[in-house]
Amino acid sequence: MSAVKLTKKTNSSANPHSKFFVQYNTIDIYVLGLSGIYTLLSILFFNKIEWSGRLIGLNALIALFVTFIAYYNNRKKSLILDVIHNFYVVPMIPVMFKQVFFFIPVVHPQDYDTMLIGWDRAIFGTNPTEVLSHFTHPLLTEFLQFCYVSFFFHGLVQGIEMYIANRKEAVRTIARMLGFGLFVSYILYFILPAIGPRFTVHDFANLSNEIPGLWFTEPMRTFINAGDNIVKGELHPMVVVNRDCMPSGHTMITVMNIVLAFQLRSKLRWIFLFIGSCLIFSTVYLRYHYAVDVLAGILCAFIVMWLEPKLWRLLLVKRWVTK
Repeated sequence: MSAVKLTKKTNSSANPHSKFFVQYNTIDIYVLGLSGIYTLLSILFFNKIEWSGRLIGLNALIALFVTFIAYYNNRKKSLILDVIHNFYVVPMIPVMFKQVFFFIPVVHPQDYDTMLIGWDRAIFGTNPTEVLSHFTHPLLTEFLQFCYVSFFFHGLVQGIEMYIANRKEAVRTIARMLGFGLFVSYILYFILPAIGPRFTVHDFANLSNEIPGLWFTEPMRTFINAGDNIVKGELHPMVVVNRDCMPSGHTMITVMNIVLAFQLRSKLRWIFLFIGSCLIFSTVYLRYHYAVDVLAGILCAFIVMWLEPKLWRLLLVKRWVTK
C-alpha cells in the first residue's frame, strides 16, 4: 500500500502540470504548435497580412477546441469523443493548409520557379513535363487524375482500418506521423515558394486541351484548382494560386503513408503502394510539380520519419503527451 502511494506521489511531483499536459495526444501538440506559429506571424506582420485579426481569432479557437476535446476525451471515455479526438485532424488539415498562404506573400514574396526549372534541366537534360506530354492518353490522364485526388483519403482510410481493428496506438501513430509531415511541408513552402510547371513551362489555359481526360478529369481538376484558390473564370490564376510546389507534399505524405502501411501491416498496403506510386508519377504527368519537387518530397519523407519519433519520445519523456 505504501509503495503504491509513493509511486503516485512521485509521478505527481515529477510533473505538477500533468493534469493539464498529459491529456494531449501528440498530434494535438503539433496542431497547437503550428497554430502558435501562425498566431506569432499574424502579430509580427499584423499590418501587412490580410485578415490578421481574424487569423489570430481562428487560431485561438483551434487551441480551445483541441484543449477541450483532449481534456474531456480522457475523462468521459465516450465513443463519440474518442472518434473526434482521433480523427479531428482530418478536417483540421485544410484549415491549417489554407492559412499558410496568407503569410508566404508577406514573409517571402518571391517565386523560385525559374530556379526549379533550371534544376530539372540540369538533372534530366530537359523539362520532364514536356517529355511526358508526348506520352499522354485520355484514359491514362483520367486514371492519374483520380490517383492525384485520392491523396486526400490515403491516410484517412488507413486510420479507419486501424480504428476498426481496435489498434488505437496505430491510429495515433498514423495521425502524428502524417500530421507532422504535412505541417513540416507547410513550413517548407516558405523557403522556395513556387507555382509549378502548369503555369511556367506550359500554358495553364490550354491544360484541358493538351492533356484531356474522359468523364471526370475536368471536375477533379476544378476541385484541385479551387483548393489552390483558382475559381472557374479566374483572370489571373498565376497571381492567386498557392505557392506550394517545393517540396511536393503529395509525394512526401504518400511515401510516408506507404512506409507506415508496411510497418503497421495494413491489409491495404499493396493497394497503397500501387495507387501511391501512380500518384507520385501523376504529380509530374499532370504538371502540378517539377521533378525536383518530387525528389525533395521523397527525401523530406524519410527525414521526417527519422525525426518525428525522436520528437515524440522527447514529448513522452517530458510528459506533455499521452502515449
